[in-house]
Amino acid sequence: MRLPKNVKVKPIFFQHTAQAIYPNIYVPKWLYEHLKSKNPDSERVAVIIHEQTHIKRQKEMGWFLWEIKYVFLPKFRLEEELLAIKAQVKYLKSKGIKYDEKDVEKAAKFLSSYLYLWMVSYKEAKRKLMEFVEI
Repeated sequence: MRLPKNVKVKPIFFQHTAQAIYPNIYVPKWLYEHLKSKNPDSERVAVIIHEQTHIKRQKEMGWFLWEIKYVFLPKFRLEEELLAIKAQVKYLKSKGIKYDEKDVEKAAKFLSSYLYLWMVSYKEAKRKLMEFVEI
């Protein structure tokens, strides 16, 4: 059966996270709408800063190579996420928003989860992220 043009696959993985796939950043609709609002909050803008860091790195390295390394090399994936989180934290701090142990614990849970293909242990992620509290 030929479906009407307006029927499309809903990308399930876009519902709770943002993704950078050069040259675009894909965000959930609720985040997109919030970012279009008159006064988006800094925490949501920081998500874009994070993803822009990935876009910059993909451009420098080449999208395909970056994606292959990101998927298959946990150490590379961790380094890329730490670079993006560092940019995110610097932005937040420039807006007067603290990055504290509570934020570190939340980020460590994500980095050590299935979302990032279990690239690092919670303990190691927390140790590395604690460095950003002092930025």
